[in-house]
Amino acid sequence: MTERDGVLAGAPLIYALSVVRFAPILKLPKLIPEIHQTIRQSLPGFFQMVKGVQPGVMHGTEPNSWAFLDRDATYACVLGNDHLILQSTSYLHFDNHLKLFRQCLEALVEQVGGLDITGIGMRYVDKVEPLAGETLADYLPEAMLPMRSDGLVEAGRAPQALLGISTTTYHLDPEFLHIRCWRQTGMWIPEDLAEPAMVFEIAKQAKTSTKPGMPMHNAFVPVSENGALLDIDAYWPMSLTERLTTDEICKKLDGLHKTANFAFRAVAKEHAFSVWGKAR
Repeated sequence: MTERDGVLAGAPLIYALSVVRFAPILKLPKLIPEIHQTIRQSLPGFFQMVKGVQPGVMHGTEPNSWAFLDRDATYACVLGNDHLILQSTSYLHFDNHLKLFRQCLEALVEQVGGLDITGIGMRYVDKVEPLAGETLADYLPEAMLPMRSDGLVEAGRAPQALLGISTTTYHLDPEFLHIRCWRQTGMWIPEDLAEPAMVFEIAKQAKTSTKPGMPMHNAFVPVSENGALLDIDAYWPMSLTERLTTDEICKKLDGLHKTANFAFRAVAKEHAFSVWGKAR
């Protein structure tokens, strides 16, 4: 039996996101300087963003969200009037992620006095790329992959590529667990995550532009025609807003992490862990 616990040497994880959603804070734009000052030691980078407008691009509309990045541009806190996101392209240990999430949350609470929570979530995106001679079926259950049609092949209409999205939702009361498999060649991140994740792309390009002669490096590499994105999302929605302390929010996030982590280790096949467990 292949070892499924612990940190995988060849982990396929490309993106991790934790989010807390709350009742709107209308005064937030005026509090951004103080919040940034509090977390600046960990997240000195800064972007102002407008929904639907690429981060870093000049525009005449007032910003409605703000991004704070670490020095390597691999961790970012995105703060909006009704949400706080901590996302990473170099996630390794949940404890370290939670520590930074708590720091950002405490900086926000210090300024606003408390948060009326509407939802909390933890989400992981893994890029599954089979090795030469392998297929996705060696890594993921057939039920998650696009359905094959032998009838089309027999009729001489074999598709050039099998594309599709599979989604399974489990209601665990009160939280929900969503497991999705995105089989779309060229996709770099699930569509609904493109806006917050774009912060990393802009930051990488900005770093490269300040060093003439350096090749461009993207934060994400698109999925190949043989690969897929495994998207696991544990979310706790609240029917009514509830004032929660920082400790209560972090405790709930820890539980959602455990749910999502269990799902990942239960879904992927034995062969996948034999490959991902090897040092590269």
